[in-house]
Amino acid sequence: MNKLEQARVKINEIDQAMAELFEKRMHAVEDVISYKQEHQMEVLDFSREQQVIQKNLLHIQDEKLRSYYEEFITDVMKVSRHYQHATLIEKKIGYQGTYGAFSYLAARATFPDDELIRFKSFEDVCKAVESKEIRYGVIPLENSHSGEVGEVSDLLYRYPLYIVDIFDLQVNQALLAKEDIPIDQITKIYSHPQAISQCSKFLKGRNIEIIEFPNTALAAEFVSKQEDPTIAAIASKEAAQLFGLKIVEDNIQTNDDNTTRFAIVAKEANTQGNHFQVIFTLANKQGTLAQAINSIASRGFNMKSIKSRSIPQNAWSYYFQVELEGFYEDASTQAMLKELGTVCRDLKYIGSYNK
Repeated sequence: MNKLEQARVKINEIDQAMAELFEKRMHAVEDVISYKQEHQMEVLDFSREQQVIQKNLLHIQDEKLRSYYEEFITDVMKVSRHYQHATLIEKKIGYQGTYGAFSYLAARATFPDDELIRFKSFEDVCKAVESKEIRYGVIPLENSHSGEVGEVSDLLYRYPLYIVDIFDLQVNQALLAKEDIPIDQITKIYSHPQAISQCSKFLKGRNIEIIEFPNTALAAEFVSKQEDPTIAAIASKEAAQLFGLKIVEDNIQTNDDNTTRFAIVAKEANTQGNHFQVIFTLANKQGTLAQAINSIASRGFNMKSIKSRSIPQNAWSYYFQVELEGFYEDASTQAMLKELGTVCRDLKYIGSYNK
């Protein structure tokens, strides 16, 4: 065995020992995580990290290696922070609205044992996922009656997030008021535009003022705090229980199969699943959309849906959101996407899931 081989054997032995010590260190970090959770402490303790680095530098006898060790131990501390942060947010799930909102009901159904954190807007949920403040966000993609939630499509276009799963929630809308009064005595109804659209048949022809609200549960909460008994909200039965309202009329949605599909979004992609989605833009030239669709169809992929949306702050420009049957990691899928990419101006993969 020559000197190179001898050195490599020694390095392998040291690497094995370092791996074992790394595991021990990270298990000790788990105790730190438990303590910080219990005392609601921040992950980063800069003064503590500097103390550890300076203290450990004293163990380095070879002067020429000190700067390299400082870089090494700084990276170790960084890995430790990432592990702490990932563990602390693992059970944190974000949704838009308030307790009793349909987004809350979807989040509770998909993550029954986790901490649910509410945000004012869909974008706030996406920002929290992107910044790793929460592990997952639960946001509505589309409704079987009123169609896509355009704002969410725009967020998937803009933010570096991925759909990792989907959940279909049966949506039963109810008319809620402070008192169980006849419908013809109601003067105003508050609700989210999607809920209003889903109940269009029930509302048609009634002499009632319709007022849009950011969220169905927020509308119910608002009605519960007013003195006027003639105002009402369209929201869930759970919202009625939560805010102490009466159910004036139940199941007022136009379609009995009224279902909202929610996306579970994450910062890291999940490439497993029998469906996937992409978003692409095209040059404003004749036939480019036909070429894009042909790139998909000619390779035998079933396009489940295609939707177009105007690009925010870019007048008369559009992006296309496509759902396809297939496995993202398959060679056939990658070949199709490569061909599609030659036609598109931009092509973005936004996630896989099972259906």
